[in-house]
Amino acid sequence: MSKYEPLTAYLRKQPCREVRLGFGDLEKILGFKLPSSAGQHRAWWSNNGSNNVMTKAWLSAGFRTRDVDMEKERLTFERVGPGDPETPPTAPLPQLPDDLTLVQRVLEVLRGDDEERAQKLRCAIVAALTAPKAQSVLDIFASDLPDDAFDGVFRHRREKGWREIDL
Repeated sequence: MSKYEPLTAYLRKQPCREVRLGFGDLEKILGFKLPSSAGQHRAWWSNNGSNNVMTKAWLSAGFRTRDVDMEKERLTFERVGPGDPETPPTAPLPQLPDDLTLVQRVLEVLRGDDEERAQKLRCAIVAALTAPKAQSVLDIFASDLPDDAFDGVFRHRREKGWREIDL
């Protein structure tokens, strides 16, 4: 098993066509620092399968890299196929709500009859907006946020504590 297998597993579970991550987000997913060459050489992020072991990690998950920003240390993984046929996705990709629908769902929860549920969501939003150490979406919506805080907001529950959110 490759040390980059956590990235493969993470990408396979993503319901979105695009996954935007910072280099720091990748390090959190992997559990170790990226090699210095990742921040110095754009070629490290190429989609050439013979490039390096990490390239195989995202290619086997059915993704390719694009929009690599070396200065801001960010990139986008774009789904281009189903990934390795030995481990097909467990469910069809859900259609995520547009921003207006998402805001409407949040408002429905906040204004609804279930005050406990509304308070959980309210606390999660306040924590996300006031967290001084938040540097990325993963810092805000990572596994320490209770799943039930978003009941009724998203159609599908997040898998293994991760969900892509554009802020």
